[in-house]
Amino acid sequence: MVLFFTFIFFSCTKEMNIKDMGFEKSFSIAKKKYLNENYIQALDDFNVLLLNYGGETGIDSVQFLLADTHYKLGEYYSASYEFNRLTESFPESKLAEESYFNSAMSYNELSPIYSLDQKETFTAISKFQFYLDLYPFGKFAEKSNEHIILLREKLAKKEFESGRLYLKMDQPRAAKLYFQEIINNYYDTSYYVQSLKFIAEAYDSMKDNYNSHLFEKKYEEALKDNAK
Repeated sequence: MVLFFTFIFFSCTKEMNIKDMGFEKSFSIAKKKYLNENYIQALDDFNVLLLNYGGETGIDSVQFLLADTHYKLGEYYSASYEFNRLTESFPESKLAEESYFNSAMSYNELSPIYSLDQKETFTAISKFQFYLDLYPFGKFAEKSNEHIILLREKLAKKEFESGRLYLKMDQPRAAKLYFQEIINNYYDTSYYVQSLKFIAEAYDSMKDNYNSHLFEKKYEEALKDNAK
């Protein structure tokens, strides 16, 4: 019995002490844990590999899997940071393009519901756009554009709902600022046309007939354009 437990302890210790096994074998063990969804153990092993085999060919794959493990654990700030480390440390890596995209996806996951502060949403958009600047015809270009559209819809909704709230509170001057923001900066979203209508109402409440008629006309023209 003592010999049995001694063997188990020795085996576990040897497996954990991957820095003594050489890079290829150590990476194989760590990757197996990752594939088996033993993410916490895999994280430890990937960190040991990065610490002890920083100059090895293939270490960029370790960095990528470390980042992806954080992502799979829902640790999106850490995931984005580690994907960024790959692009900074291994800019020529074949994994760089996917890492740029995954860094953006990490912030996409962090983007909250529209009513909350949208700092992460803005960061996600900027990261997707940065990916598109680097890889305009990349394999994640279509997905990046789709995510930007959805994130911009969320930002527009936040402005729109704020504007409507101020209208209901009979504060048209405040309301028009939010609708004007959509008209100026979110004209490519589904909230644009309705914002024309509501800003016209806001100006009407302010007894500004000129702007009320102006935006009412723009609203009617937009409806016709959408109907074509």
